[in-house]
Amino acid sequence: MDHQDSPPDIPRAVLLVIAFVQGVCLFALYRSIEAETWPSQSPMWSYPLWTLAVFVPLVVLLALDRLNYREVLKLTSGFAAFLLACALYTGWQAEPFADVPAGSLTAVYAFCMALATFKVLMYLQQRAAGVKLTYQVLFTNSWRNFLIGGLSGVFAAVFFAILMLWASLFSVLGIEFFRELFTEDWFIVPVLSTAFGLGVTLFRRLTHVIDNITRLLHWLIKLLLPVVLFVAVVFLATLPFVGLDALWSTGRGTALLLVLMAVVLFFVNAVYQDGREENPYPVLVHRAIYLSVCVLPVVSALSLYGLSLRLMQYGWTVERAWAMVVWVVLSAFAIGYVFGVLRRRDDWTDDLARVNTVMGLVVLAIMLLTNSPVLDFRKISLSSQLARVESGEIELREFDFHYAKWHLGRPGYLAMEEMKAEIRDSDPDLLAMIENPVSLVAGLPLPQDLWKNITYRPEELELDTALRRKIERRFGLRHSQKALLIETDADEDGEAEYLMLGFFDDHLGMSVLFYQTDEGWRSSDAHPLTGGMYEDILEGEISLVNPRFKQLEVGGVTFRLSP
Repeated sequence: MDHQDSPPDIPRAVLLVIAFVQGVCLFALYRSIEAETWPSQSPMWSYPLWTLAVFVPLVVLLALDRLNYREVLKLTSGFAAFLLACALYTGWQAEPFADVPAGSLTAVYAFCMALATFKVLMYLQQRAAGVKLTYQVLFTNSWRNFLIGGLSGVFAAVFFAILMLWASLFSVLGIEFFRELFTEDWFIVPVLSTAFGLGVTLFRRLTHVIDNITRLLHWLIKLLLPVVLFVAVVFLATLPFVGLDALWSTGRGTALLLVLMAVVLFFVNAVYQDGREENPYPVLVHRAIYLSVCVLPVVSALSLYGLSLRLMQYGWTVERAWAMVVWVVLSAFAIGYVFGVLRRRDDWTDDLARVNTVMGLVVLAIMLLTNSPVLDFRKISLSSQLARVESGEIELREFDFHYAKWHLGRPGYLAMEEMKAEIRDSDPDLLAMIENPVSLVAGLPLPQDLWKNITYRPEELELDTALRRKIERRFGLRHSQKALLIETDADEDGEAEYLMLGFFDDHLGMSVLFYQTDEGWRSSDAHPLTGGMYEDILEGEISLVNPRFKQLEVGGVTFRLSP
């Protein structure tokens, strides 16, 4: 990798002030979540504010120097506008706040914005420096940014560990002041943010060290690339003898193929970089490598076939839409590389820079578009699943209401509200399924199938609807081969409790107690003191055993004494 001089130093105090202000903003946003106040209760405010507080200062910390600050601030402002648009749309997808679970939506959004920021940073640094767009500089900047960010995160983590050690040492002496101070959010969030900024200022001045680390990683990956390609070729050569069924039967065949493609492409990029350096391998090894790269379209075709099977069976979901995006990106890289091999043979790496530069912009565009109305995977998934119902492929009762609620954001919420308005009192059981949905992961039983696998003791039981839904929500997520439902009166108050036991290969796997309170049915784990087999529990006697120790109450505090 060609050495690129570090940018002119900007005063450390400037970067530390930026990091501290970022920490104060993050603390204010975090405190709003803890206090359940604005803006945490308004996604259309909270998403933009979190986005601007996290990613904009990060770009400035890594890109700003004495010569380019005007250009950096101008380009960062333009990027912030794109981030703001994505954040507003994603926040709208999380409305209404109290009714739309936003966990998966937030996780996907955060990943997209992080990757988009990483990509933008490379191009922004090169543009701000006023140099020609070349993959050599993009490659250098990408590794520097990755390592500076990663090492700064490690620095902040070590700093936090030292603070905890400090607090623990004084706590041993009976001084709790430092433990209380260092665990206060108003203190620790700005301090750790500033520590991260300090790490950035330190490592930005050590570009020669960062570049040496990159060279070390490059050397290690150079040793491993032939091994990775050998594994890929041998794997593909083995498939005709064992058949594709063995691959698809695992349930993760497509994912493994995509991971294989990603690893090969990453290693090829890391070794050959922009393709203009001296060939890192002897001629025969070099030729074996580019011939092995030519098998990537076969891996691509197999992964597309596996993904298509799932789409035909179960339709689109957000995860499958992302899998398709990953497939498109990896396949575009692979086809670009193979085209270079066909055109240039031994000099195929001359096309690497062109392919990688263009695809970097494509990945950036995808990250932004998938958080916009243009590529809203939640809407696509909902339309696909509803189409399966309308076509009669599945019944409405088989629709995955749990997935719609927890993964499809506002579109899923609106669709379920419309369903409830249409059903009303005509089908109470279906209405209950919509209001309290149970996860229906592909391949696992539907709620009605769960009840077919249950054996009752001491006799067949009639359970009210509320209890059935409670059992489905708690137990239905974890499918077992066999299950027992035992009726008992554990507290001898005349009201029945129910112990649900799940078995895996005839071994007791999980046990849950369901009991009634003034607020309705509740559940808690029942911890077996010994192991158990299905036949023994199925035929064994049912009895209550008094505990060896009663509970102990001291000063209003109750202790459960369990040996």
